[in-house]
Amino acid sequence: MKVALGQLDMIWEDKEASFIKAEAMIKEAASAEADVIIFPEMTLTGFSMNLKKIGEDPLNSWSVSKMKKCAVDNNIAIGFGWSALPVPPAEKGTNRFTLIDKNGEIVTEYCKIHPFTYGGESESYIGGDEIVSVPFMGHVVSLFICYDLRFPDIFQIASSKSDVMLVIANWPAVRSAHWQTLLRARAIETQSYVIGVNCYGSRDGEVYSGESIAVDSIGNILGEISGKEGVLICDIDDRAWNLRNKFNTRNDRREDLYKKWRA
Repeated sequence: MKVALGQLDMIWEDKEASFIKAEAMIKEAASAEADVIIFPEMTLTGFSMNLKKIGEDPLNSWSVSKMKKCAVDNNIAIGFGWSALPVPPAEKGTNRFTLIDKNGEIVTEYCKIHPFTYGGESESYIGGDEIVSVPFMGHVVSLFICYDLRFPDIFQIASSKSDVMLVIANWPAVRSAHWQTLLRARAIETQSYVIGVNCYGSRDGEVYSGESIAVDSIGNILGEISGKEGVLICDIDDRAWNLRNKFNTRNDRREDLYKKWRA
């Protein structure tokens, strides 16, 4: 699977302007024969809490519709983030990660489990309650968003099915050391490929350095793009399963003991 990491410098709360930039990246990735391009969290708006301005109808999303057409037009799968308006009786929205295949069909959709309370996200967005794993292009992929990266348990659970973890983010430069360290740690401890796609630029008082990376199942960085907007393309093979068969750390996990001490 040839994965393109679309490190986007989105225009703050301006979907149409950001889409123009994203579309150019999609065309670039398609020309390089990538199978899928993955974009950052809240792809076309930036990490905004202004649901009244950026929120979309979960059943009739402008962003999803535009990305579906773009996938078909360019014969490439697309993964991207967006903000969904509340679904009654909920009073808060959801931070979503949607994966669309090259035929414009939704493969799966994930709602961010852990809103970033420190950044005020939990005041506007409710956390999802499902770990999402789905067969995709000869792999099984799991979807995560930004702050989820700090919670290793959900990655361990996902890795019982998945060999590729996709993490989209708006991760500030001030904590960039955490970003790369946690991505590599999640790859090593779950013996999975981890694709981390961050944004670049300055928005709403925050600076983003990008540092989008692809990490293999033993923690090696396959590719990285930092300090600029752009597209990085990396190849993902089936070595994660080969590693697990040869050096199976999962067999040595003691889940019963862990549950006992969590009780």
